[in-house]
Amino acid sequence: MLDKDKLALDSLDMLGKVGSLPEQLESGIESASAIWSRAEWPEPGLLVVAGMGGSAICGEILKSYLARIARIPIVICRGYTLPGYVGPGSVVVVSSYSGNTAEALSCFEMALERKVRVGCISSGGELMARARKMSIPLVELPPGYPPRAAVGHSFAALLALAWQLGLGEPDRPALDECTGELRRLGEVYSAPDSSENTAMFVARSLVELTPVLYCASELKAVGLRWKNQICENSKKMAYAGLLPEMSHNDIMGWEVPEASLKAGVIFLRFSGEHPRVSARFPLIREIIRDRASFCGEYWGSGTSLLSRLFSLILLGDYASVYLALLRGVDPTPIATIDGLKSKLDRS
Repeated sequence: MLDKDKLALDSLDMLGKVGSLPEQLESGIESASAIWSRAEWPEPGLLVVAGMGGSAICGEILKSYLARIARIPIVICRGYTLPGYVGPGSVVVVSSYSGNTAEALSCFEMALERKVRVGCISSGGELMARARKMSIPLVELPPGYPPRAAVGHSFAALLALAWQLGLGEPDRPALDECTGELRRLGEVYSAPDSSENTAMFVARSLVELTPVLYCASELKAVGLRWKNQICENSKKMAYAGLLPEMSHNDIMGWEVPEASLKAGVIFLRFSGEHPRVSARFPLIREIIRDRASFCGEYWGSGTSLLSRLFSLILLGDYASVYLALLRGVDPTPIATIDGLKSKLDRS
């Protein structure tokens, strides 16, 4: 059980913010759709999402969600410069929750120099100020969240723009199913002492272990989200790999004694994997199970891909917060990241 002292470590209610995911998606899609629809957009040959951390992961989720139906490439730019092929036929979305992310601001200026159509997503800061000054379409996110905890707001803004650009037909039934499934799961995950709380079970299983996450390439965004959340919330190193790629290289790293690795392996699955990828999971688990201290397999739930993606994301988000509390740390502060940014600003 989590006693009151450990629950009190969650000083800024990260558990509550994680649990607000379905409401974020619902309100976010409505407000963003209204903003994007008022602007004129070209027929794009490329959609670029420029951002870092919690803002960039939403681009990865969008890319995973639309991979099989999008008629143009979706590129995630994590850095100071846009790729050379980003030009007038592209649409660039600059996403920075704080509005002061240096890499995002650099991409913003570069997009303007290249005369690319730009949209912005932010809760404030320099990005919002510049977008307003230049009358650039801007989705204003609610303030007061750590960027990683505003994933629903940020993703909804991107999805609304993708629909506006015609990258996929607006699928409100899928969104409704997704938010309904998230509410159902949230009721279980928000009860720390429930015997049915899978998020707590995962957290307890990983307290003394190094998390290693494996999923099909279609779930790249989910595996990356789990890794990032464990690192930021739990203050614990984690690793992620993709199938089938890991079976061509990473798998050799398991030829070590169990004691030297102390790994807890999580397989993230969904209905829709390529049959040859699905066939690999049990074979890889057979290789790993005697070398890892823990192996668990978790499936996305619901009938739509959107639900399957976000149900796994919600599980990982809750598990990362519980893992932090079980380890006796506050999940919200990110002192090392803040310190690094401060030093960079002074350099």
